[in-house]
Amino acid sequence: MASNKKHDEEKQNSAEATETEKVTAAEEQAATEEKHDDKEIIDLKRQLDDMENKYLRAAAELQNVQNRAKKEQATILKYDGQKLATNILPIVDNLNRALEVKVDDKGGQQLKQGVEMVAKHLEKALSDSKVERLDVEGREFDPNFCQAVQTVPADDDHPTDHVVKVLQNGYKLADRVIRPAMVVVAK
Repeated sequence: MASNKKHDEEKQNSAEATETEKVTAAEEQAATEEKHDDKEIIDLKRQLDDMENKYLRAAAELQNVQNRAKKEQATILKYDGQKLATNILPIVDNLNRALEVKVDDKGGQQLKQGVEMVAKHLEKALSDSKVERLDVEGREFDPNFCQAVQTVPADDDHPTDHVVKVLQNGYKLADRVIRPAMVVVAK
């Protein structure tokens, strides 16, 4: 009987050990799963942060693109008509040259008046489109607005580096020079 009792105790100890092992194994498994869950949460948070960062960068890039488009549109509107004005300027020059010719007969006078009217209307149309003639005669030579095609010696009436005569008028549209004035400069 003592041996049965011993055997029963061993069985009970063995069952308790097995139970303890099972509990320990379950605890280890739960701890492993918890570590796995924690790692997964950390990974998900990292991914969320990366996506948020990418979203913010994309939103900033979109804002930059919109700002650039607005600036380009404003520039296009500001300088709208530059090509047309550039193409019309030689016509204005030719009309002004025609007006410089002296006419003695009555028919020629009437023709000259007609040319004058056309020239004035054309100048007004350019002015209404914000195309302005550069007023450089007698002023200091500025290579941003003038192109020197000839020099003459400086004198009392024309100081050094000043425009003596305008050979061809220059024009600007808003703040952009669309054609520099061709000038004679005192040196």
